[in-house]
Amino acid sequence: MSQSPLFSKHLPSAARMRFLVVSVLILAVLVAGCGRVQTADDEYEQTLEQIDSIQEYLGEREIYELNPEDMAWLEREFATLAQRVERMEDASSLPLGLDRVAEFGSARYRSMMEMLEVAALLAESGQIIANIANESMTALDEQGFRFDPQDDGETWLEVIHRRDSEIDEALLIMDEALTRRDKIDESELPGRVQGNLYRIDQMIEDFGSQIELAQQREMAYEALGIDEQRRYLVLFQNPTELRPTGGFVGTITVLELHRGQISSYEFQDVYDISRAYSRVTSHEIEPPWAISEYVRPDKLQFQDANWWPNFPDSASMLIEMADASGWPELHGVAAVQPETFQDLIDVAGEIEVEVDGETRTITSDNLLEESERQRRVQRETGEGETGHKEVIELIGEVLIDQLSLGDRDDLIPAVLMMFDRLDQRDMQAYHEDENVQQFLEERNWAGLLEPQPDTPTLSTIFANVTGLKTSLAMQPTMDLYFEPDDEDDSVNVTATISLEHTGAAGGDPFYEGFQRYWIDVNLPENATLLDSSVDAVEDPDASSGGAYVVNLHVETTEEITIEFSMPITERLLLRRQPGLVTMYGGIEQSGCDEVVEYWGDRDIVLLLDGSCPEIEWIEE
Repeated sequence: MSQSPLFSKHLPSAARMRFLVVSVLILAVLVAGCGRVQTADDEYEQTLEQIDSIQEYLGEREIYELNPEDMAWLEREFATLAQRVERMEDASSLPLGLDRVAEFGSARYRSMMEMLEVAALLAESGQIIANIANESMTALDEQGFRFDPQDDGETWLEVIHRRDSEIDEALLIMDEALTRRDKIDESELPGRVQGNLYRIDQMIEDFGSQIELAQQREMAYEALGIDEQRRYLVLFQNPTELRPTGGFVGTITVLELHRGQISSYEFQDVYDISRAYSRVTSHEIEPPWAISEYVRPDKLQFQDANWWPNFPDSASMLIEMADASGWPELHGVAAVQPETFQDLIDVAGEIEVEVDGETRTITSDNLLEESERQRRVQRETGEGETGHKEVIELIGEVLIDQLSLGDRDDLIPAVLMMFDRLDQRDMQAYHEDENVQQFLEERNWAGLLEPQPDTPTLSTIFANVTGLKTSLAMQPTMDLYFEPDDEDDSVNVTATISLEHTGAAGGDPFYEGFQRYWIDVNLPENATLLDSSVDAVEDPDASSGGAYVVNLHVETTEEITIEFSMPITERLLLRRQPGLVTMYGGIEQSGCDEVVEYWGDRDIVLLLDGSCPEIEWIEE
């Protein structure tokens, strides 16, 4: 083979040899680089497929449907993902130290490596969490939700508590991933990488909700009794006799939790503790004006202590009265509306109870009817040994047994449904531990009179003070008319509250007869009451808009108009009272042709920052 004249002429033999060696090395580097590029490309495609596989797997299942085998699979997937990302990092590093040059010279290279680091961190944290979840779910399936003093095995909550430091480690890794993701310059990434970055962002979003829950675990340890038993008073409120927090308390239960399990529960007629409290002469609370005027003038009774619409006030009052009665220490209070029971029956399935030798099938559709049936029968015929409240106790006991003795495929969906009811205020909760209570308030689960501190609130609170079960026959509406006053940056508001008695003449007066309502109007902060069509009563505890009493006869409608002035605001919250038949109304503003109608079973936020009012609908 002939040599190139140029090669032979200009290079001595030794130099030619060095040139050949260098050329071979450069060629080897280029070949290796091409191999690395192909390896990185293959790993990249497989990583995308694996992320999609994990997200698809989780998207097809609710979290409570995941069993230990599922968590073990996820743990393996995250481990494989971590290895794959590590191989990508190795394959993406330039050979012979050239990556150090690229680090300063290529923003694209730095962005690529940073993205790989984010993926690696997420995979590492996911592996830790999946491993802990696997062990916790195994304990849950083995130990269940009911506390057994004879079983000293670890509960699901004890597993999480024991591995608490590892959760902290995973959270720190996640936090580092979030920080690094924020610093990635997406514009510097290759086009196809930019197009697939959403996969990483979706994984980060999925982790985000888990981070929020994990950060609250200290409160879960406290509330669920990791170290010692926690005792809660649960109020079953009857909206047929409407009260400020939702309804008259006829039945209660004391629920005890230990190590994340239900250790005991006991249903009682509220009058059992009421009689015990009545015998206490060293503790007396003056009843609110409406109770004293229309119910009983002596000291406040236990069944009437849910009078204060700001639920923490009522709950702390009940704990104080229970303590004075000699009850064991209570750590919190929950108020429950029938809608919550209906949801639980939907999850557990229809239940059967024995009442006076007859088997009754209870469904979510007939719960209210069946819970009142025994009282109706006794009123009509005078027959029946089992009392109305005993029927409610039977339903509650069977329901709790079915849920707590079942598997997590039932109980966890029930818990998630209760979260929804807390959002709607069909459940309200109070805890004596200030950290737990702060969490409840931040989630808007505490039944606060003003649930959003940064949003002015208008609320109308109704209470039936006849002692009759007529409230479901009362249909309220509230129309609002706004007239802005640009001269002093205020707005004049006219609120028209209408109460319609929908009961039929000739019906059972206990359910469809005369009604008397105490109505308390709580105006937005810094608002001024201007006028009212009905004189306010002399209630010393009335809110800023005054308290009023309205008498409703069958098939009649009564109306109250209240005028007030308030500072101009961009948002106004209309607070929903639990237990109230859904309130309807219309919103008008001077200069606007359209009347905005509102309705629903949760708080409504009016947007007043535009030319005409709008409603901020909350997606359910």
